[in-house]
Amino acid sequence: MCKPNGVCVSQGGRFPPFKSEGNPPKRGPKDLTLCRVFRKKTCCDVTHTHPALLSVRKLASGGEASQECLHLWELLECAICDPRVGTQPGPPLICASLCERIYDACSNAYFSMDVKTQVFG
Repeated sequence: MCKPNGVCVSQGGRFPPFKSEGNPPKRGPKDLTLCRVFRKKTCCDVTHTHPALLSVRKLASGGEASQECLHLWELLECAICDPRVGTQPGPPLICASLCERIYDACSNAYFSMDVKTQVFG
């Protein structure tokens, strides 16, 4: 869990740096394309949410994913925008119980990875 006064820390890996690096999470811009549940307090902007949107759309259109799978996949893709996650160094930590739920819901879906962006969908 982050400190109440934590500041945005870029996660690295496939995630673009936060423009708000070093500042506390704040109200997100109006152009967030996904992850709007965190729009009142986030480190994210459209550079983080648009790749997540593309991943969910790709899974919805060609991955034969169930609604439960799509919902959980969106939660996973949006984890970076959670203000408690965005204030921690390194890649987001995901609870084992969520991973198990995603596996159960998405085990029959088709996934592929964009080698350039490292985005699953």
